[in-house]
Amino acid sequence: MDNGTGGTRPHTLPASEAECREVFETINILLTTLGYPIFELLVRDPVVTLQTPEAVPASQKQAAPFEFYCRTSGVDGRAQYTEEGLVVLAGSYGRAVTSTFLPHNYAQKRQVMLDQGLLRIEGDRIYFTRDALFKAPSPAAIALLGRSANGWTEWKDRSRCTLQKAMEGSAHDNDCET
Repeated sequence: MDNGTGGTRPHTLPASEAECREVFETINILLTTLGYPIFELLVRDPVVTLQTPEAVPASQKQAAPFEFYCRTSGVDGRAQYTEEGLVVLAGSYGRAVTSTFLPHNYAQKRQVMLDQGLLRIEGDRIYFTRDALFKAPSPAAIALLGRSANGWTEWKDRSRCTLQKAMEGSAHDNDCET
């Protein structure tokens, strides 16, 4: 969490600060190992370098995250596929009204996200107020569309290739524009 204030720490001794940092790092490692990376950003900003590609060591090169879109009538979702799952980006919006055929557990999960402030309703739209991690792409699509959906086919990249094709690596084998 980044609140934008930088305290002056006038009464913190260097030894105490070092001990606090060590405790924090230990807690961070333990939680991440247990599957709760609460101190990690959901989406990392891509690294921008001014060097030529040949000048950057291979160990420092990192691929830009894949960005996918879920767009249809009344829905404009943006997400990045990460190692942990699909992160729906803040500002994405979907349908506030849900289908009567929406499975009960998904309706409950959507209500929990509303109660937690992760989603907000404005008129006939539902907005993501911050980035949200979904372990699978289908629940992310369902949250936006308000109906049952297969996230592997609903999420598409810029060239309109489905998430499934992009993850299989076949997106580059053919032209996905339709």
